[in-house]
Order: sequence, then structure tokens, then C-alpha cells
Amino acid sequence: MTTLTVDVPATLSNLGPGYDTLGLALDLRNRFHFSVAPGWSAEGQAVDPDSHLALRTAREAAARWGGVLPGLHVTQTERVPRARGLGSSATARVAGLVAALQLGGAEADPAEQLAFLAQGEGHPDNVAPALLGGLAVVALDGGRVMHRTWPAPALEVALAVPRLEVSTAAARRILPTEVPHADAVFNLGRLAFLLTGLLRGDAEALRHGLHDRLHQRWRAGLIGPVEPAFDAALAAGALGAFVSGSGSTLAAFVPVGGPTQQVAEALAAPFRGPDGPGADALVACPSSEGVVWATGAR
Repeated sequence: MTTLTVDVPATLSNLGPGYDTLGLALDLRNRFHFSVAPGWSAEGQAVDPDSHLALRTAREAAARWGGVLPGLHVTQTERVPRARGLGSSATARVAGLVAALQLGGAEADPAEQLAFLAQGEGHPDNVAPALLGGLAVVALDGGRVMHRTWPAPALEVALAVPRLEVSTAAARRILPTEVPHADAVFNLGRLAFLLTGLLRGDAEALRHGLHDRLHQRWRAGLIGPVEPAFDAALAAGALGAFVSGSGSTLAAFVPVGGPTQQVAEALAAPFRGPDGPGADALVACPSSEGVVWATGAR
């Protein structure tokens, strides 16, 4: 029996001012093990494939591109926390797509794959770096996803992961439908500095670029003490900090060899008070590698 192992990276998205346009792969990965089966199952139990994101994606991809996939069994090792703004759902979608291509015989070119994933996710800023790796800049053009990717920047990433789930739908509903002209201009300028900092290794530009007026101030109400956490991270040696995706994860960029663990602890500290939800402090690095897979036999 042919088996397939798929590793998919976690992703940071938005990176402050780059709302729905920027994503970055991390060396934190989810692993999925697939095998073809007469029905659909997960972790040894029969499931409705529509209730399991990786299986549903595999079935939909096979149906779209002519693959033959009577069923799949999947087990997974999760290192990417769910519903925390680190692209957990994107890892499942990418893994399911790879399973349809490699085990079901579906065929699709890279542009079709990315558009399919973005349609399922609702936005492309997580799925692009999960699929392709590195730093991704994305934009939707009808049903097409325009994108450019670059190797991962030479930085370290401090993460505070509050023990609090944030619904992407709720985090989008809370945003205003219109923004002041000054705030739009602010974000455009900060995005230009952010990209300059990331692509040229310019720490000062990066410091200026990691600020936002489009989404973070509203999402802080769903997360908790975001600004005190940012201030603590800066005091501990971060170049800047931001909400990853919809949250609740907060991330900070730190120079290579810098006090990354201390920054992570500082980010997490405001959530660890007697009335807080608690938070885990993690350290990661950007990754130039997107999804990887290997087939075997069992």
C-alpha cells in the first residue's frame, strides 16, 4: 500500500501593515500521514470527510481535477496550535491537496493549486507561504492569485500563543468597513518600509514598518493586553511586534543571535496574570521551505 507523508509549515500573516497581502513560512510544522483506503477515516476512526479539513480538501481536489480517490486514512502530528493565527487550517488544506495530487492522480498546475487553496481558505496570505515557503506577497485578481516569493529573511521569531482561540470570522467582522484616508496612507508607508527591511536586511526600516492602523487595534479587543505585550517585547530587544493573522498569537522579529527566548517570555507575560488566559512562549525561525512530501510503502 502506498503511503504519503506531508510536512507543512506554520505561517505568520499580515506582519503588521500587510493585511491580507503578506505571509511568512516558519520552521514549525504539522505532519500528515495518508494512505489510500476504501473509505474515509482519521486516527483509526471512520469520519465524514466533510468534517475533516484535510480529507475534505483532498476529495474536492480529486473531484475538480479528475483524480481517482475512493477514500483516505490520515493521521497527523500537530505542532501548529489551532485557531491561533498561525495557519493551522492552511496546513490541512495544503496537505489534503498534496494527497489528491500524489495518491489520487489529480493534475493541476501551480497557479490552479494556489487559487484552489485560496478559495477554500478565503484569502491567500497563509496558503501561499505554506505551499511555497519563504516570504510571500499576494493579491487577488478575480479568481487568480498574483504572488511573488523570496527566501526567508535572516531573522528569529518570538511567539506568544495565548490559550485563547480567536475565530477568523469574528476577527473579520469586528473590522470597520471604511478607514480614514490618513490610516490608509499610514499603512502604505509602513508596508513599504517593512518590505525594504525584510528584503534588504535593514533593521531600522523593519522597526518603522511593523506598525498598523487597519486591523490590530480592533482585534486586540478579542485577544487581550496586546499593546503592553508589544511594549514588553520591544523593551526585551525585539525589532517590532505584531498580531499574527487574526490572533491570538503575537509575534516579534528579533535579530539572529538576539534574545529571542526573552522576547517571547516578555510577549507572553501580560497574559499570565491571575486573570489572564495564560500563554506559551515559543521560538521559531522563518523557513524558505514550503510543503514537502515523501511516498513510501506499507
